[in-house]
Amino acid sequence: MKDLKNMRAFIVDDDPFWTAILQQLLEGLGFTKISTFESGEACIENIHLNPALIFLDYQMGKSNGLDVLQQVKAYYPEIEVVFCTALEDLQVAISAIEFGSAEYLLKANATEEQISEIIENFQKSPIL
Repeated sequence: MKDLKNMRAFIVDDDPFWTAILQQLLEGLGFTKISTFESGEACIENIHLNPALIFLDYQMGKSNGLDVLQQVKAYYPEIEVVFCTALEDLQVAISAIEFGSAEYLLKANATEEQISEIIENFQKSPIL
């Protein structure tokens, strides 16, 4: 198992409520290096910080999460991305997975247990 305390995580979302909840959950799971961004552009501008994991929103102001996902994967394909959205759209989900998202998380249905399970699977990944 990997030690999450030394890995950087990004939360890329323009919803401050969701960001705060997710950050608190990640801190409870052991993350100490969490960066939050309100736009996809800010995420890409800081991608050089080499996050191991990115929670990425679909709809953010001018940003489209699918476009940001492709840019992230072009930078470093091994970054684990959890695509988060309030939009229940099968085509968006399929596109997110095709573009390299490891998970597709509906915000309205997200639970602490589900996020914990995603992190546990991430810890077991042989890539990092």
